[in-house]
Amino acid sequence: MLKHHSLIATLAAALLLPLAISAAETEQQALLSALSEGGKVVIMRHASTQEAEAEVSMRLSSDCSEEQNLSAEGRAEARQIATAFAAHGITVDAVYSSEYCRARETAEIAFGGGEAWAALNLAERMERDRSAFLMMDVEERMGDFRGDGNLVLVTHRSNINTILFQQTEPSDMVILQPDGSGGVALLGLLPVAELSQ
Repeated sequence: MLKHHSLIATLAAALLLPLAISAAETEQQALLSALSEGGKVVIMRHASTQEAEAEVSMRLSSDCSEEQNLSAEGRAEARQIATAFAAHGITVDAVYSSEYCRARETAEIAFGGGEAWAALNLAERMERDRSAFLMMDVEERMGDFRGDGNLVLVTHRSNINTILFQQTEPSDMVILQPDGSGGVALLGLLPVAELSQ
């Protein structure tokens, strides 16, 4: 009897898997189409990095050799984003990144560069009395954005989680729609892995 139920479960899973994949592809295409229309905000976690001790991963330096940097995989992810944006005719009006080297390099490879902005720096390293103000500054910039292209913010996992309560993997992009009154609506999460599907 247990084998019978197991077989039914296996068959059901096999039948439902294509539906799940199709739904994911549909959401991915919807998000890419939304970005091609412009006027959206992309807040993303920097690309994958080399292994590093906690002290190094938290360090901000004028010398990138003293920081945690992108891995070869991370650079490939950033190139994949650049390719996907070009293929779908997605334009970018402005790019801001954390001052950390891994964020700046992500912005450089994926979008051709960007302006370093301290408000996007690693949340754990911000001065406690300034962190809430800086996070509000980011929220205001997202909510106030108007443009024919899109606004891109390259930051860190903890920052995105603090502002939007979204958990992200390296290179994940959270797509937002400014609502016209200073807020944003969440359109969805676009993982870099889905850009090649």
